[in-house]
Amino acid sequence: MSGYRVAFLGPKGTYTHQATNQEFPTDDKSVEIFPQKSISECFQTLNDKKVDYAIIPFENSTNGQVVYTYDLLRDWFSKECSFRIVAEQFVAIHHCVLTRAKSWTDVKRVYSHPQVWGQVTEFAGEHLVGHDIQREDVSSTSRAAELVYEDKTNTTACISSSMSADIYNLPTMFANIEDIANNTTRFLVLGYDAPPSASDKDKENENASYVTSMLFTLNHDDSGALCTALDILRKHDVNLTSINSRPSHLKQWQYVFFAEVHGNLYKDENVKEGLKELADKCQLTILGSFKRNWRYYK
Repeated sequence: MSGYRVAFLGPKGTYTHQATNQEFPTDDKSVEIFPQKSISECFQTLNDKKVDYAIIPFENSTNGQVVYTYDLLRDWFSKECSFRIVAEQFVAIHHCVLTRAKSWTDVKRVYSHPQVWGQVTEFAGEHLVGHDIQREDVSSTSRAAELVYEDKTNTTACISSSMSADIYNLPTMFANIEDIANNTTRFLVLGYDAPPSASDKDKENENASYVTSMLFTLNHDDSGALCTALDILRKHDVNLTSINSRPSHLKQWQYVFFAEVHGNLYKDENVKEGLKELADKCQLTILGSFKRNWRYYK
């Protein structure tokens, strides 16, 4: 593997950075990584072909969908962009409290990403609620660690990752404070071609399980319209694994549905025929058909 440029939601030390390292191992010096300030910038720099791949957070097993990513997928794929979802990564999320404070009673402010608070409610209930400590949202868990690193008062802390602790050389006061031990975030790899597999075993496994991701908008809102559309998948024995909705931005109270099914769109006849019939009943856009990443999927 050589000569690949990869954008990801930065800065370095984020969980997205960890997902990037899983997809493109850091010991390959010819892989260049480009941290981006926002998920939107990840899409834009990929579309401008300044990079070959972009890695973005998609959903969390505790908090659910990353809404902004769903909206960006809706908006970019409505433009008939040439990139697609080509792979996925799963990262186990283990939150740590990093601080230079000598004790928790010295901490006056805690930084973290907004989504993190919903994943550490037990810790927050014991160590933040009722204490004179200010919680402050920042753009990423890595940025939270950077702010603590820059603080000279030693009265701030952050909820971040062990990777950030290493990057910013910050002591860990509390480890693994997440409410759910198997808390996991799923990341999407966007690109123009499938990335090289990090495992020779994966390359050899031609029968690997596939996921096909799509979005669709119903042509009408008659009673049972959504059920009729989904029944097409059942009729073709296609296993629907998830469905979510977001406003379509086409007209008021119309929604676009994000759905995923098991199967390879290009080799599985059931999936191929099922989606072909579904396309006759609604406005259908394929986001990608890619291998399930069993190496990290739990």
